[in-house]
Amino acid sequence: MFQTILTAVMLYTATAVDLLVILLMYFAHVKDKRQYLDIYLGQYLGSVALILMSLFFAFVLHYVPEKWMLGLLGLIPIYFGIRVWFVEDSGEAKAKERLHSKGLSKLTETVAIVTIGSCGADNLGLFVPYFVTLTHQQLIVTLIVFLIMIYLLVFTAQKISCLPGVGEFIERYNRWVISAIYIGLGLLIILENGTIPQLLKFL
Repeated sequence: MFQTILTAVMLYTATAVDLLVILLMYFAHVKDKRQYLDIYLGQYLGSVALILMSLFFAFVLHYVPEKWMLGLLGLIPIYFGIRVWFVEDSGEAKAKERLHSKGLSKLTETVAIVTIGSCGADNLGLFVPYFVTLTHQQLIVTLIVFLIMIYLLVFTAQKISCLPGVGEFIERYNRWVISAIYIGLGLLIILENGTIPQLLKFL
């Protein structure tokens, strides 16, 4: 159980590092409690939508006949872990563009749309392979952890938005964190499904 919780925390943290930078930008623009609430609500709407989509695809993949084939899905997180070093994340640019065009009048919608648009591919590519490896009990625990982590993500961004230099520090080192966790998760998925021994049999 502890391992499930720890893995869920690490997985969500990896997908949320970029979002933290975007949320810091949102909090730099807002001034009242209603707008703070809009950010929390928008983040939950966007994140929960991505989790539900991941659950759907994971449910479909449960019908794959051979377990070792599911391990091949571990290549997706590994790909994303390598990709972060070569592809610039456009999430912050999307957030700035949306804020410029819509302002703060539709903040909930803006946060939700930017979350889905900037993190959709990464989240699906990570959550789906991981969800497939879990038992029902482990999946429930993971989902509860994710819901708590969404709140902690926004709360953390709110609190550190007033601290100078924090956003720049996170932006500078986020690739190291993201890459390490993505690649580690991919290897874990491959190993837990016995994919490598099965592939070696084909050689």
